[in-house]
Amino acid sequence: MKRTLLMAVISALVICQPSHAEIKEEKKLYPLQAYLPIRISGYIKWESYGDSRQVFGFRDDQDLYYPENKDLDANCQDINANGQFQMAALQSRLHIEADGPNISQATSLGVIEADFFGKAGISNIVRLRHAYLQLLWERVAICAGQYWHPLYVPEVDVRTVSFNAGAPMETFSRNPQLRITYKPTTHTDFIFAASTEFDFPSDGPIGGSTTYMRNAIVPMLDAQIKTNWREHVFGVGLDYKRIVPRLQTNTGVKAHESLNSFSVIAYSALNWEKVSTHNKFMFVQNAVDQNMTGGYAAHCVDATDDHREYANLNGIAFWNDTEFNYHNKFIPGWFIGIIKNIGARETILQNVTNDDGNITDQRIFGLGTDIDYIFRISPRLTWKANNFKFGAEFEYTRAAYGTINNKGDVINTDPVGNFRVLLALFYYL
Repeated sequence: MKRTLLMAVISALVICQPSHAEIKEEKKLYPLQAYLPIRISGYIKWESYGDSRQVFGFRDDQDLYYPENKDLDANCQDINANGQFQMAALQSRLHIEADGPNISQATSLGVIEADFFGKAGISNIVRLRHAYLQLLWERVAICAGQYWHPLYVPEVDVRTVSFNAGAPMETFSRNPQLRITYKPTTHTDFIFAASTEFDFPSDGPIGGSTTYMRNAIVPMLDAQIKTNWREHVFGVGLDYKRIVPRLQTNTGVKAHESLNSFSVIAYSALNWEKVSTHNKFMFVQNAVDQNMTGGYAAHCVDATDDHREYANLNGIAFWNDTEFNYHNKFIPGWFIGIIKNIGARETILQNVTNDDGNITDQRIFGLGTDIDYIFRISPRLTWKANNFKFGAEFEYTRAAYGTINNKGDVINTDPVGNFRVLLALFYYL
C-alpha cells in the first residue's frame, strides 16, 4: 500500500513538470522570467523628528521645506510658534532591476522603484518613483520612462538623513522623459533630454497642475555636459521650459499667453578617499516644478480683454554637502545651502484682494513668493553596521518673510527659524 502511494506521488510530480516546449512557451508569455537574475534592493526606514515651530512641508511634514511665517493673534502671540513631533516609515523603498536581451548590439535594462510616500493629500500608499528602460551601446545610452529630472545629478547629490535632500535649495523632481547620453570619450558625457511634468507640476490660475505644460505643447528641453577626472565629477547644464497659464481670459475670450523660463546649473563632486564634498550653483526661473521657491507673475494686463503677459521670478541657489569617512562605520557630515530671490526683469502686478484680504484676482503664482531667502545648515552623523544604518541630524532652517514689490523683490523682511532634531534607522535589503 505504501509503495503504491509513493509511486503515485512520484508519477504526479513527473506529470506536473513542464516540458521543454512548455517552458519555451512560458518564456514567450512571461519574458521577465527568461532574463534572470532580477536584482532587488531597497530599505526600510523608521524616522522620528521634532520641530521648534510649525513648518511648511509634505506628508506630516516629514519632507520639511521651511518654517511657517508668523501668524499673530489679537494678543500679538505667534500661533505658529508651537513645536511638533512625529514618527514615520513612509520613505521605505523597493527597487527592482531586470536585465533584458541585447537589442541591435545594445544591452537593455528595466528598472522600477516605489515607496510609500503617497501623493499630495494622501500619504502611506504606494507611489511610483522610477520606471524606465535603458538601452546602452558603446558610446550612446537611451533612457525612456520616469527618472530624475536632468537638473538633478545623482553623482552630485545631497546625502542628508532628512528626506528633503536639500530642497528647496536643491532641485528635486522626477519626470517622464526621453534622455540620450553621448559619450565621445571615457571621461565626458553629453546629455540631451525632453521631459514633461507629472508628480511635480507647475503652479498657475487653477493651482498646481500639468495642464500649463501640456497646453504649451513643447516639452522641457535640457542639455548638459558632464566630465569626470579620476573619482571627481564636474558639469554644467541648461534647462528650457514653456508654459501656457490660461486658454481663456476672465472676460471669456480665447487667451494667447505663454511664458518661457530658463535655468542653469554648475556642479562638482570632489571624492577623495577620506573626504567627499559636493557643490552646486543654480540660476532658476519659475522652478516650482523643481520644488524650489519662486514662480512668476503678471507683467501687464490688457484692460479691454484681460489678456496678460508674464514675467519670471528669478532666484539663485548654492549648497555644499561634505562627508568625512576616516572611520568605516562612523561618518560625520554637513549640508549648508541657501536660495535667494533676485526679483524679476520686468515690473510685476500685485494680487487684487477685497476688504477681507481674500484674493479676487491672482496675478502672482509660485512657491514661497513672499520669502527673500532661505538658509539651512544641518550637521549629521551616520553609523553603519552590516545592513543597518543609524542617522542623527540637527537641522536649522531660516526663512526671511516679507512683502513682494513691483520689481519682484521681497522687502521689509522678518526672518523666522526652525530647529529640527531627526533620528532614523535604516535596514537595507
